[in-house]
Amino acid sequence: MRRPAAAMVLALSLLPQSAAGDELEATRSQPLVEVSHSVDLRIEGGTAVYVVRRTFANPGARADEAHLNIDLPMGAAVTGLRIRARDRWYDAELLEAEEARKKYQTLTSLGAWDPKDPALLQWVWPDRMLLQVFPVLPSATSTVEYTLTAPLHYREGRYIVSYPRASNHSEGTLPLATPSIRIDPGHGDATTPVRIDGRPVAPNTPVVLSVPERARWIGDGEADPMAGYAWSALKIEQPGSVESARVSVDIDHTYRGDLRLSLVTPTGHHVALEELSGGDNDVHRSFDVALPKGTQASGQWHLMVADEAGLDIGTLDAWSLKLAAGEDPAAPGFREVPAKAVPVFIPDAPEDGRDEGLALIEIDAAPIKTLASRYGRVTVDDTTHFLRLEVESARELQALPKSASVVFVVDASRSTYDVMEQLTVARAYMDHVPDARAEVVLFRRFAERVTGEFLTPSALWTALDVANKDDRLALGNGSALEEGIRLAGKALRGRAGPRRIVVLTDARLRSRFVVEDGVEALRTAPKGSIAHIVVPGADEDETRLVRDDSHALAAIPASSGGVLFGINDQGDPKTLRKAALELVRPVAIDQFEVRGVDLATAPEVPTRMPEGSAYGFMIKSTEAPPRLRVQGKIWGRTFRRTIRANRRFGTATAAFVFSEDEHQSLTREQMMTVAMRGRAVSPVTSYLATEPGVRPSTIGLELVGTGSGGGGSGAGTIGLGSAGMLGHGRMPKAWTLAELIDDGLDACVAQHDPPNDWRVELNIESTFYEVVDVIPVSGDAAMRACLVEAAWELELTWNFKDERTTHALVLP
Repeated sequence: MRRPAAAMVLALSLLPQSAAGDELEATRSQPLVEVSHSVDLRIEGGTAVYVVRRTFANPGARADEAHLNIDLPMGAAVTGLRIRARDRWYDAELLEAEEARKKYQTLTSLGAWDPKDPALLQWVWPDRMLLQVFPVLPSATSTVEYTLTAPLHYREGRYIVSYPRASNHSEGTLPLATPSIRIDPGHGDATTPVRIDGRPVAPNTPVVLSVPERARWIGDGEADPMAGYAWSALKIEQPGSVESARVSVDIDHTYRGDLRLSLVTPTGHHVALEELSGGDNDVHRSFDVALPKGTQASGQWHLMVADEAGLDIGTLDAWSLKLAAGEDPAAPGFREVPAKAVPVFIPDAPEDGRDEGLALIEIDAAPIKTLASRYGRVTVDDTTHFLRLEVESARELQALPKSASVVFVVDASRSTYDVMEQLTVARAYMDHVPDARAEVVLFRRFAERVTGEFLTPSALWTALDVANKDDRLALGNGSALEEGIRLAGKALRGRAGPRRIVVLTDARLRSRFVVEDGVEALRTAPKGSIAHIVVPGADEDETRLVRDDSHALAAIPASSGGVLFGINDQGDPKTLRKAALELVRPVAIDQFEVRGVDLATAPEVPTRMPEGSAYGFMIKSTEAPPRLRVQGKIWGRTFRRTIRANRRFGTATAAFVFSEDEHQSLTREQMMTVAMRGRAVSPVTSYLATEPGVRPSTIGLELVGTGSGGGGSGAGTIGLGSAGMLGHGRMPKAWTLAELIDDGLDACVAQHDPPNDWRVELNIESTFYEVVDVIPVSGDAAMRACLVEAAWELELTWNFKDERTTHALVLP
């Protein structure tokens, strides 16, 4: 069915267009130029708030209107606008989009008053807006300021946001200023780390966003200049030949059909992943692929994400790779390896190579105690709500213990392996706490202290070497685990500072052993002592610790707040040291859960949340609980937190419904409710800023409304908002009267059921794009009357340019 004019404005705003960075155009072809583009970015309330100030100059001879198409930072919504007129600032009003457009038309048309300075900021796409400013007077400047609110991406204790760089203007567009940005982290001082594209910059100091070198192409083939590319790498150290791979990805994107994904092998071969289709947002899934014959596992692997169409951008939030020696990627043998250098922004497809992409901005977050959290909710109606949750774990969940006392309880029974090899775990542990003092207890049939005192690390290794030469570390019979724990507890009595017990055992104990014996033995340790047990784990080539709460002995360390870990290969000292950190302090929240709402449509909640990581969602829900709960385990202790809905973050959540393209299923009325709550530009709302008392001026734009100005090639685009040229140099469809009245025609037929040979003739008179008269000529009376009313309801479009025309319309 052809669309009537009434639906046209919103429909045209949703048409795909090619992104080209910011673009400046002038309605009257004056040589406008942007002379300043400054950005103040501040982290506040769990969001990034950008205040963007832009100044336009007119060296021409006539007052002109500036059309600025604006590319937005990733996920940003427009939440404010103001103009400066005669050294005073005037805030904009958020209005229904059509109302704002019509007011702007009136204010910028020809009239009898002195010129003033209205500005209209309206929706084009989730990451693209259109700003219109009139007048920019000859030999003068005009300044506007708009506010953007964007979500934060959190990684390893840093917030990551973006800002678009200036584009090289092409034929038909005007020069733009290179943006400068000043970043306020919202905390700390002049030493708070801030980076732009990896380079350190000083907080609260303007920095020019210069154009960086293009990212190099990796592997076979070459880059398509009409696509945007994101790359992320991970390293596999396990040797061996592989035949297949499973690639798991989490991509936040506003139109996944734009994307193409490839896995790049260490030798540079591109293996295409399954083609993405459909207009939905985001990608949260796994892809199984066959690898080229002879592919080796070891080396640097890359994931390439290509954006091959304009107007949608996103981020690669996470991805992982699991290799397999056979055709089944799920088969055991290679462990799943996650990428660490994420998120990575996915730049939008450029136009003519002019789009310089996004500047990547990293800002150290304020110190977090265990977990930072934000919860916003937006009520659309009784059964429709949007919920947004963001949680971020501390860069370090706990600090390293100071001046700790540690007892390593080592299994010296004949069923285990060499004692000195087991003690490599103790050496890796002590590398993290060189100020600690340690002792070793061996257990066989009985338990004994090796040195009888707590020693510095270097003194302990010397003493153990001597004991080994004296054959005191030889393996023997018996596995009296509880006796080793009991003796360690006694050794810690009277010791100041943190107290730790690390038990190394193969868990091959006598059949009469009961777990309660171990728990009871641990009670001999001073209050607050924490014990871990480490047992041999799966036979894998990479050294790592794996929590195992299901193990029969797990209740022993859990009684002290500790954990039982399985440990894999211990041969690499470097990776063993890294793995041993989790014995020294907790590095993740395990058994992580979010409770209080149905999460069926949310990204999967990670069961393990490493320190410095984040989890979040934006979902549409039939319920809006006032609070959510998160919980998990930090070592053996249960962690719980109640997160209450925050009204300020709820306002940001409402804005993000549009900037993250989550509004598609809403009705116009529902969109209006959400947009007003978020104070955001949307498909149904625009900002209009005016100086009080603004009226049509003596230098107003020609051919607007009922103005009598004569001619002008820009007449069809002035004030049309998202139904105009959209700043891309392409006119929307030229609709005919027959097409525009089509829906009204269908309604009249349905209402009156005329005979098959019915016929109605109307004369419709228009002045520019206004219907000024409808004259019935002939035809069935009922249908004629109905169609007359339908004609009066028409909204004519840009192509009705003539000052006055009479159109003869014969229906059907």
